Amino acid sequence: FISTNIDYVLRNLEVRSLIIAGLLTDQCIDSAARDACDLGYLVTIATDACATHTRERDEWALRNNRGYAPQRTTAELVAEIERLTGG
Repeated sequence: FISTNIDYVLRNLEVRSLIIAGLLTDQCIDSAARDACDLGYLVTIATDACATHTRERDEWALRNNRGYAPQRTTAELVAEIERLTGG
């Protein structure tokens, strides 16, 4: 979020909730989740859709973000989306 216009774009699209996934859990994912939460977005981290250099660093970063954002597996997220959309 820092040094980008992503917040501007998301607000113009009226986005309120984010599912965050990607690489590096202990850097980019950690930073994006915290920034998004601080900006008022409802953030969920897709735990099995994130990775970093070692399993230990991945687990450490996810533990540190538990207070910021709920964490779900992709299967849990798909099931929740299907339940909410009737799909």
